[in-house]
Amino acid sequence: MDLYTDEGDAIEDAWDPFNKAIGTWRDSGQAAVTCPRCSRAGGLTAWTWDNDYYAFGYLGFEFWDWPEFSPGFLERFARVLGDHHTVLVGRKF
Repeated sequence: MDLYTDEGDAIEDAWDPFNKAIGTWRDSGQAAVTCPRCSRAGGLTAWTWDNDYYAFGYLGFEFWDWPEFSPGFLERFARVLGDHHTVLVGRKF
């Protein structure tokens, strides 16, 4: 589902189900979102985002001025974390 216009502006109505869920998840660690297209509810952490733009979890790492991570590094990093599901979220400001 589209959350942004082609110009990068947020589509406000599209965000409505997510805004409440994100606040609930932040406060409790769990939240469900009902898909406006199919009306099925699913956990916020189960949603997938184009290019892994968002990730919801309990632990995050921030790396500044690092080169691009190789797939091998990311696999070893996940293994060190006990083979937990990991998501690389990259963004330059």
